[in-house]
Amino acid sequence: MRKVLIRLLVACMAFACSMTLVHAEASVDEYELGIGDSIKIHVFGEPDLDVETRLSSSGNIRYPFLGKIHVAGKKLSELEHFLTKGLADGYLINPQVRVSIEEFRSFFVNGEVKNPGAYPYKPGLNARKGISLAGGFNEDADKDKVFLIHGKDENKHEDKITLATQVFPGDTITVKRSFFFVNGEVEKPGKYAYQVGMTYRKAIAMGGGMKERADDDKIYVIHEGQGEQMQHVDNMDAEIQSGDVIVIKQGLF
Repeated sequence: MRKVLIRLLVACMAFACSMTLVHAEASVDEYELGIGDSIKIHVFGEPDLDVETRLSSSGNIRYPFLGKIHVAGKKLSELEHFLTKGLADGYLINPQVRVSIEEFRSFFVNGEVKNPGAYPYKPGLNARKGISLAGGFNEDADKDKVFLIHGKDENKHEDKITLATQVFPGDTITVKRSFFFVNGEVEKPGKYAYQVGMTYRKAIAMGGGMKERADDDKIYVIHEGQGEQMQHVDNMDAEIQSGDVIVIKQGLF
């Protein structure tokens, strides 16, 4: 009985792996080529027509007989069909063409990570894996403020995402810095970079300290995500949170 269960478990794992591979291959087939992608064109039985090339900044490639071809924006299956049709038009009888990705164009990780920059894309990538490739969050990062600009978005619009969001070649992940705010009766009200372990006392000092007319018993905090609800600060040595708004009110004189 135990051997039967083990065989069933192995069979299930093998099936799951095969379905993952099928899904990955289907995703690649639907992938739209872009500038920087490296592709391999293979024509069965015609080694002289096998080509490895990278899409130029114009999105074009050059191919024997067919010359310059605009490839950017085409799916692999569409490029295969285009090449097959072109080669069949007076060059080959029943050509069989296969196009594959040799290397995807890079994606980018910017902002508050340890090693910002461009990284090679791999199918199945999400924001968590992308940030990990960039060395992970640095100490100033706000892990709840991760944004994505899609590579195909000409307007470069930033969308707020989760770490599970899928990332594609050409996309840009940006991790925002943590901030807090000091308002009211301080010398330099404004926005300041948050650091883990920072206290109310230190935060107010970064705002230049309290003015003479400030009431040190009227210090309040508004936590991010809680609207305009203010809470009285009872302990100046307590730690603040990223996104906090600290408000010091004026005393009565």
